[in-house]
Amino acid sequence: MYINTSRLIANVASQPGYTREDIERGIKRIYQVVLAQSHVTPYFIIGIAIASLFLDAYDFSAFSLATAAFKNTWPWMSSALFGFAIASIQIGATIGALTGGWLNDRIGRRNMLILNMILFVAMAIGAGLAPDPYTFSIFRILLGYALGADIVTGFSYIFEFLEFNKRLVFSGGFDAYWFGSVVFAIVFIVFPLYFALHSLTHPIIWRAIMVIGGIAAFIILLFRSRIPESVLWIAYRGRLATAKRIIKQVYGIDLQDVPDVDLDIHKVRGFRSLFRIFRRSKWKELTSTFIGTFEGGIEFYSFGFYTPYILLVLSKIGSLATLVSTTIINVAGFAAGIATAYLVPRLGTKNLYVIGTLGTGISMLAASFVLPPKIVPLIVFFATTFLVFHVMGPNGVQSYVMINTAYGPSERGTAGGWNYFFSKLAAVVSSFWAPILFSSIGVVNTLHFLATFAFITAVIGAVLGFDARKYRTEEEAIPT
Repeated sequence: MYINTSRLIANVASQPGYTREDIERGIKRIYQVVLAQSHVTPYFIIGIAIASLFLDAYDFSAFSLATAAFKNTWPWMSSALFGFAIASIQIGATIGALTGGWLNDRIGRRNMLILNMILFVAMAIGAGLAPDPYTFSIFRILLGYALGADIVTGFSYIFEFLEFNKRLVFSGGFDAYWFGSVVFAIVFIVFPLYFALHSLTHPIIWRAIMVIGGIAAFIILLFRSRIPESVLWIAYRGRLATAKRIIKQVYGIDLQDVPDVDLDIHKVRGFRSLFRIFRRSKWKELTSTFIGTFEGGIEFYSFGFYTPYILLVLSKIGSLATLVSTTIINVAGFAAGIATAYLVPRLGTKNLYVIGTLGTGISMLAASFVLPPKIVPLIVFFATTFLVFHVMGPNGVQSYVMINTAYGPSERGTAGGWNYFFSKLAAVVSSFWAPILFSSIGVVNTLHFLATFAFITAVIGAVLGFDARKYRTEEEAIPT
């Protein structure tokens, strides 16, 4: 654990009765207590903290079904402009993941959660009222920034409010939450809009989806105003009295053996600290995690995001059939998320990393053979198996568990931000290039490329991957 020693000595000198060793023991004691607790209240706090997963899932599912409507609003858009407008949210999320993760470590988890939602509300409503695709893209970039920064912050809460074993189960099941939100958005938002307008290509659909997202974000903002700051982050900064009050509030434990003082012992780091996580001792963790994240993002936003578009526009199965097929696929993703939460503590992150990437590669390869003859049931089937294995693989959940396990509270936000940066970078590239590749080399050849990338990533995971069940950082390797 890094502690600014000179600052610690100066602050302790002004607090009679406490030595440097007392403060260090107090911080370790807080870590020990929090990481050993099983309590109901933290789950409520975490549920509110990761509510941006709902917004991400909602936007992904609802807007992916409204891409044809968006295209019809301004039919003069080129493929490049259309791709840029679709990718704009991912551009913002890429920047938000990186700088938001760093700010998360600098100004606190809770402050970021509040600021992110304020920005999301304003930008979602602005995007829904945009007069042209250029204005729309600007609003969506800023909205994406809020979303990228927020998801990184939410994962910090999971790893700083739950004990070690519960982390794996809860973070392993976040895809169940994500795909459950997808199904909710389709059934309760998109279906009613479809039945009201009798079309998925009416321009009002995507505008309504944007405004509804802003309203949902406002509700989340109201709930977030009532959750506390991360205890481990507070303790790491030296504010032991504040950390004790939060522990009393959340867990009902009164830590009499911890000094009742708030100190400033953690040096506020500059922007260069954004790159401190890249060190030789972590090269295997970073390589396996970031490559897995990037590959998963490439496949998901090239194939998974455009599946409704492939069914509706390329396979021409009709709006209602596309809605039903998309719902079935995402229900399978929800079930896979529940299964993954069960499997992570039993099989480990490394094994699921390899199984997931092999499974998505095989699924995309199989889909490439049934697309040309337009065998719709098999297209839907392989899109479903693709999603199931994607959920189990590195971009589904394993990389997020791995990176948050590999770093402690002092760098967790920054490390998680880098991981999400690579996920969103892949989303930017894929969202933009997929329409261009579909029209130039065709969907089949695109799938062949994606499958090859997945197989290569499986090999990297097998060689360099690690099992989060057996991993402890120095900051959190405290006997319980």
